[in-house]
Amino acid sequence: MITPVMTLAPDAVRSGSATAAVWERALIEFVHQASDEGKTVVISTDVETMTPQEVARGLNLSRSTVSRRIADGTIQSVKVGNRHHVPYPEFRRLWEDSIGKAVDASIDDIEAELFDDD
Repeated sequence: MITPVMTLAPDAVRSGSATAAVWERALIEFVHQASDEGKTVVISTDVETMTPQEVARGLNLSRSTVSRRIADGTIQSVKVGNRHHVPYPEFRRLWEDSIGKAVDASIDDIEAELFDDD
């Protein structure tokens, strides 16, 4: 069974948006349809970008290291006003790379622990 998803972009729902009435009607219809089908509606948010401080915390790096990597292009970022933000998919890529490196660094120890007959 496929669960329907409704995605609302932040710009579409900002106060005073010309499309406010459209998304409000669509949301109400979505909830009514789910109710008619005996389903529960769950509303959640997804992170679109992260600050360099949040990235640093998530990767166990210093903020200055993250800033240097943004400056040299190792970490992709977008400017929001005059500040850099890291898109969440870029953070995920960095996090997965760091996990992979940690596993590679300890694979011999893991194999020895699991398979050695000492």
